[in-house]
Amino acid sequence: MKTIRIAILLSILAGFSISCQEKTKPQITETADEHQDDDNQDIITVSKEQFKANAMQIGQVAIDTFYQKVTAQGMLDVPPSHKAVVSSFLPGKVKNIKLIVGDKVRKGQLLAQISDPDYIKIQQDYIQAKENLDYQKQEYNRQKALAKEGVSSQKKWQETQRQYRTAQVRYYGLLEQLKMLHINPKNVENGKLTATTNIYAPISGYISNLYVTEGSAVGEQDKIMEIINNEHIHLELQVFEKNIMKIKKGQKIIYKVPGLEEQIYNGSVKLIGREINPETRSILVHGHLKEPHPKFIAGIYIEAKILTKQISGLSVADTAIVKDGDEAYVLKLIKTDDEDYEFEKVPVKIIEEDPQKVHIDSKTLSKGDKILAKGGFFLIGGGEGGHEH
Repeated sequence: MKTIRIAILLSILAGFSISCQEKTKPQITETADEHQDDDNQDIITVSKEQFKANAMQIGQVAIDTFYQKVTAQGMLDVPPSHKAVVSSFLPGKVKNIKLIVGDKVRKGQLLAQISDPDYIKIQQDYIQAKENLDYQKQEYNRQKALAKEGVSSQKKWQETQRQYRTAQVRYYGLLEQLKMLHINPKNVENGKLTATTNIYAPISGYISNLYVTEGSAVGEQDKIMEIINNEHIHLELQVFEKNIMKIKKGQKIIYKVPGLEEQIYNGSVKLIGREINPETRSILVHGHLKEPHPKFIAGIYIEAKILTKQISGLSVADTAIVKDGDEAYVLKLIKTDDEDYEFEKVPVKIIEEDPQKVHIDSKTLSKGDKILAKGGFFLIGGGEGGHEH
């Protein structure tokens, strides 16, 4: 009897112990949007309500055309004919300059005036040279007639010819100086002398640099300002010599401009240089723009890619790529029903990223596979490093 009582007591205690353990055991819950198959941690289930609420989209893996690319740096520039340095032909002081950098000017517009007393001396010399030329011309005609009649000596006739040619050289030299100074010779001949010369714009464009202020003293050929016409702006790219054999005339160029990084612009290779820069080991490639932009300014630094060899490969939308740390994934649709979508987390290797599409390499994916084209950003890696826009 004693043995039976002990056995019953142990049974009761054991039952009490089990009951206590069941009461203290924590309950595990899981939310629908975070549920993953216990047998495969790469399976992600999304309810159709969540799919709609997060504006997700289904897309497909495609075969698309891509290009191998050569990276180049450079700048926007203009041809030499669209740049002009404004200077004075003779020394003087600057007056009446009302322009600032960025001002638009037209060809022939008055830019500034230069003043100096020596300009009057040139005009006086011009008047004397003209009077002397008129006299020498008369003497030349007279001696020519006398020599023809045999009245004047040959020596006198030769001396008259020499003086006439000297007078011509003197006169026309001073006449060209007046033209370079933009001083009207007719005004000078009529006695209207001036100590001021006008400086006019040689081309239309914008003031890109201004080197003087009103009252500044300038010497002969000193820079006063620079003008740039951006109408024929182009690309000047530096390509390393190891890549230059890949570059051909007509190849497409895509490039970005600082301040407009989100916008990708297009151009094409026009000319390829024939000389290597010994310091940078690069060659100059000249490119034409496909769509000029009113905000483009000569001298702006750009980053460009020249599209060379054409290749085909697997393609997905850029929004289909989801990054988790250093890894990239695509979510492949493997099952759907009335309530859920079921995706498999597939690792991929990114070969090239183009605007709106990505060239990938994958042993799992093939053309036509349905994938999550948009919205995977919210499902992997806590939303870090995704491609969602």
